[in-house]
Amino acid sequence: MKNRLPVSYSLMVLLIIIFFHVFMGTGYARSINDGIGRTSFTWLKSISDAGISSAGECLAARDGISGLLVHPAAVTGITSGTLKMSYVSHYVDTQYGSIGYARKMKDRYIGIRLTYINYGEFTGMDINNNPTGTFTAGDMGFSLNIGKQLRDDLKVGAMVTYITSKIEDFTAQAATIDLGVTYYPPFEGLTIGAVLMNMGKVIKGYSSGYEETMPVYLSVGARKKLVHSPLTLFTDVIFPNDYDITYAYGIEASVKETLFIYAGTKSRSKIDAEREKSKTDFSGIKTFGFGIELKNYRFNYAYCPDDDLDDIHKITLSGKI
Repeated sequence: MKNRLPVSYSLMVLLIIIFFHVFMGTGYARSINDGIGRTSFTWLKSISDAGISSAGECLAARDGISGLLVHPAAVTGITSGTLKMSYVSHYVDTQYGSIGYARKMKDRYIGIRLTYINYGEFTGMDINNNPTGTFTAGDMGFSLNIGKQLRDDLKVGAMVTYITSKIEDFTAQAATIDLGVTYYPPFEGLTIGAVLMNMGKVIKGYSSGYEETMPVYLSVGARKKLVHSPLTLFTDVIFPNDYDITYAYGIEASVKETLFIYAGTKSRSKIDAEREKSKTDFSGIKTFGFGIELKNYRFNYAYCPDDDLDDIHKITLSGKI
C-alpha cells in the first residue's frame, strides 16, 4: 500500500488538472502553433476505430477491445485470439482502414496491425496544363504491438510501425513508435491513461531538400464509469507538435450491455475559432455513434460531420476467433 499511494495521489492531481482545463479553462489556453501544416504522414493523427471516434476521439484511458491496436497498452489483458477490423469513408473519396489480430503469448501480449490509405485516382498535368493520364496514391503501415502487465493496477505497451507511401511512381518511408500506459487507481470505475504517438523518423522523403517531421502528440486523459449508472465519461487533453492544444470529452451509454450509444466533441484551435467566428470552443465539432455487442462480437459505427468538407463514416468490427 505504501508503494501505491504516491502514484495514486500524483495521478489524481493530474486528473483534476485535466478536468479543470476541459470544463473551465479551455478559452485561456489557445495559441496558434507554428508547426501547423509542417508535418508529414498526417493521416497518423486520424483514428479509424469507430467506438473511440464517436466518443470525441478520447483515447488516453482506453483498454481492452475498445482500445485494442490503437492504444499501445490496450493489448495487455487480451488472452484469447481477437480480430479487429475498421473501415473509414473519409474526405473526397479517400478511404482507409485497418485489420489486426492480438493474443497472449507466454507472459507478453502481442498484436499485429495492417493499415491502408487509398487517396483515390488523380489526373496528371504537364507544365502546359495538358492531361498526361491518371495515377493513384496511397499509404500503408505495418505495426507490431507488445504489452505487459507491470502490476495489477498498471499496464504498459509499445507499438512499432513501418510506413510506406506512394504517389504515382514516387515513394517515401517512415518508422514510428507509440507508447502507452493505463493505471487503475483505488477509486471505483476510474481509469487514467496516457499515450505518446508517432515518435519516429522519415527514412526516405518525397523531397531530398526538405527535412520532414512526424505528427507527434501526447494525449492524457481519464475514463469514469458512473456507479449505478449506464453512463461512462471520457476526457482527454492532446498536446500535438503541429497544432494547438486540444480538449476532448465523450460519453457512452449502455443498454443492458448490448446496445451502446456514443457522443463526443473536441475543441477548436484559435485559428479555427477565428475563421469560423464560433461562439464557443466546441461549437460545430460533434461526433455520434452506436455499438452492438452480441456474444463475442462487437460492431461500432461513428458519424463525424464536417461543416466544410464531407462527413466521415467509420465502421469497426471486433471479436474473438
